[in-house]
Amino acid sequence: MNVSSMNVWAGFATWVKVALCALLVSAWAPAASAAQNPYTMIEGVSQNLLGVIRANSQYMNSDPQRYYSAVDSVLTPVVDFDFIARGVMGRYAKQATAAQRSRFASAFRRDLVATFARGVATFGDMDVRVVNPGSTPSGNRVNVLQEVRSKEGITKVSYTLVRNRAGQWKLINVILNGVNLGKTFRSQFAQSMQTHGDIDKVIANWSAAEDVADKVS
Repeated sequence: MNVSSMNVWAGFATWVKVALCALLVSAWAPAASAAQNPYTMIEGVSQNLLGVIRANSQYMNSDPQRYYSAVDSVLTPVVDFDFIARGVMGRYAKQATAAQRSRFASAFRRDLVATFARGVATFGDMDVRVVNPGSTPSGNRVNVLQEVRSKEGITKVSYTLVRNRAGQWKLINVILNGVNLGKTFRSQFAQSMQTHGDIDKVIANWSAAEDVADKVS
């Protein structure tokens, strides 16, 4: 892993500890109905999510998979992991087989959830609020802006959500203090392709996020 890649992940692991609850706020609702307001969805569930994290973070060292699974169960209903993973692969997605795309989506999801779960394990009290609340949007795409206030300061987060054919709102990207998470991951994948030159090797080595998070935590 080169220095540039480590800097990307180190930066990600640092800010995730400050603002990850905002990223995950949208992930508690068991299913988003066609009538659901994405602003309300993101604004109203943060305390429930933090309750899930606090109830399960005790297992991070003794039974980490149990803890990761608890966080994953919260993310699953609203985060479109497959869509995000394909975007992370960028132009290489067309070169990959269906099996490779599926394996990468699984690897991406596993490491993303593990990194996030580690980052939020020690969260304290935070004030999270939507700064652009609006009515139910008429279109199928919306950006929801949020501020996370903590002892480290104020973190601004912008979520991109799309409404699928079933009428469910799904989170597909996050911009944190001007840093586009989707583009950051896509850059990481491209750098890994330059290093390994093979999609299968990139998938097999897609564990850098968790390794770097351990070093900077």
